Amino acid sequence: MLAASLHYFRLAPQAVAPALEALRRLGIAAVETPVPWSCHERGGGFVFDGDSAHLVALLETAARLGLGVHLRLGPVVGSDLTGLGLPASIAADRDLAARHPDGSPQVVPVPPRWLLLPSCASHAYRERAAAWVAAVASAVAPFAGPAGPLRSLILGDAWPFLGRSPVGAPDHHPDALAAWDAYRAAADPDVRARGLPAALPGPDAPRPARLGLARFAETSYLEHLRDLLRAAATAVGDTVPLAVTLPPAGLFQPVGAGTLAALVDRVGLDAYGWHERPAALDRDARLVAGTAREPFASFVPVGTPPYLPQLDGEDQLHALRSCLAAGLGELVLSMGVARDRWSGGLLDEALREGEPTHVYRRLLHGLTRSGWFAGRRRPVAALVVPRGYVRGALVACAELVGPVAPGFASAAGFDPPAALEPADEGPGGGAWWRWFRAAETALQELGVPYVLFDDEGPAAPDPPLLLAPTLAECPATLAALLRRRVARGATTICGPTRPERDLETGRSLEPLDGLPFLVAPTAETLGSALGTAFARPPRERLERALFVDAVGAPTGLALVHRGSRELPIGLATEGLAPGSGPDVDDGATEGWRDVDEPGLLRAAGSISPGEVRLLVPARKEAP
Repeated sequence: MLAASLHYFRLAPQAVAPALEALRRLGIAAVETPVPWSCHERGGGFVFDGDSAHLVALLETAARLGLGVHLRLGPVVGSDLTGLGLPASIAADRDLAARHPDGSPQVVPVPPRWLLLPSCASHAYRERAAAWVAAVASAVAPFAGPAGPLRSLILGDAWPFLGRSPVGAPDHHPDALAAWDAYRAAADPDVRARGLPAALPGPDAPRPARLGLARFAETSYLEHLRDLLRAAATAVGDTVPLAVTLPPAGLFQPVGAGTLAALVDRVGLDAYGWHERPAALDRDARLVAGTAREPFASFVPVGTPPYLPQLDGEDQLHALRSCLAAGLGELVLSMGVARDRWSGGLLDEALREGEPTHVYRRLLHGLTRSGWFAGRRRPVAALVVPRGYVRGALVACAELVGPVAPGFASAAGFDPPAALEPADEGPGGGAWWRWFRAAETALQELGVPYVLFDDEGPAAPDPPLLLAPTLAECPATLAALLRRRVARGATTICGPTRPERDLETGRSLEPLDGLPFLVAPTAETLGSALGTAFARPPRERLERALFVDAVGAPTGLALVHRGSRELPIGLATEGLAPGSGPDVDDGATEGWRDVDEPGLLRAAGSISPGEVRLLVPARKEAP
């Protein structure tokens, strides 16, 4: 899927068709658009057709032109709208708002007009939000099905967590307090005794109590999200895939990728990152690719929104290539048509091509022609991101930056791991992160393709090597995963401490006999575990990830260069023959070429430090 965003509510009805046609000429197969609640609510009802609310007209035009449509329903959609797309009846309603301990409403400080943050626990807000989603889904249901343009409905929103830290500023809405009581009552007695006090924990509560608060906040949001998914599914059945997204927050996501992947197959990433700070985006993309059954990039910047640090053209192309290299096979480019206050875009507001548009045209057409999307990334190793320890990191961040959400803090330049004490082996400490970073560095020095995954996901990847940071207190989901791997003899390594007790209950774990343990993983030890001797190669810190199709034939090669010097492209691809699948004639290919350079038979030049390069098999010309 190659899609681009187009905000139909910012276009006159007669401008929709020319905009869609212009995007199609660039190689775009579908458009993505938010559907703002505030644009469609009329006197207690909803309107989806007409000059001021022409959603149905957009779908009809897309169907006529053969384009797909992805709808982002929110209910919070952002998009630089007053109230972030919520109607004033929601954004200004104190009864629906999340509360501070003194009962005053929590506020989201987003221009042009601050709004009251809706409480995910409020029964009234949940009912109204579900009614909104049901109304939209019912209106667009006639466009579903194999022949219809509707490709997916994207539900949920990040603002309940991006707007505030649920640990640093917990919600004290009456429904949230009642939900806390019910959550405590239903919990395991040992969990309740260790981390669920009678009163909602405040900033001075012991760390175990705030760990319990972090899990409760996720649970509250997930209940809200289930309501929305149920409302949409009732209207469209199984004819339209439902999707959710993660915000750009590195590994310290406000809600786990694994729990979202357990709700729906399709999990997207809003991939916003900077070329000079590549690690956060790279980890985000690998986490979604390794955890979700159908991972995609729901927001890849081709322009910069207001109120955030500006991205230049190099940043934007790097984000796009990083998502593809990580295995996110479906992409939504954030700005197909430019809009007020944003900078950049594939097309300006008059539908004229911008200066960098020709670069995207070559890349998009090259991806489609080459068959890149028919391939799947083949990782050699997987590195676990234990959600139980991530919650501890969110608690540590809240201790340092208070109510500011980690995603906002990260966008402002704060690195959430800076809140962790490297020597602390508790669940809110940094010993696990130190081991994680060492394992990540070792994999990068080996140059093997790897993924990250959330241990609370519905299914774990099964690569030749699995690495898991563990402390004496270990999440039950992670302990169960390790036990399954050990039972069937799969190569698995943990550290820095052997698991002894369940993280939440404190009860002793069944011994994990036979589980290899490393205090500090290195490239030498991981190379030995993979059966390959490690000697620093000329192509230092160059990851070469092969993409193959259903029969094992290579469809692409992603090169991620983390080294310190330029490498000739011939050295970077040395030993990787594209014609190696069981159904592929080895004489049919002549090496590799850049995906966006169809006129060149072979990739040429060199790959620079920090560069991500996408190659596809170079086919011989027919005589």
